[in-house]
Amino acid sequence: MKNQTIIVKNICKGTFTNADGVALYCAIVRILDASGVVVLSFNEIDAVSSSFLNSSIGNIIDERGIDTLRNQIKITHYTPTLAAVVKKYIASYSLLVV
Repeated sequence: MKNQTIIVKNICKGTFTNADGVALYCAIVRILDASGVVVLSFNEIDAVSSSFLNSSIGNIIDERGIDTLRNQIKITHYTPTLAAVVKKYIASYSLLVV
């Protein structure tokens, strides 16, 4: 599997709306469908909303499962605060998905 990097700030106008999350989701799916590994760069992004995460990461978990997230999506260039938010979101979301 080939790694392909998505620079989030180049795909999304922001990281707070569902629309921005859907834009990221679509970019992720294109790479996953080509059997690639997604590297998400959150360079220069300090915060994200739950709406953004629901429409991007949440949809990936819903449609492809948590293992796809763990094995085919890598997150880079993040602040400690952003890492904590995403980690908490994934942990909470994983508890809801059975």
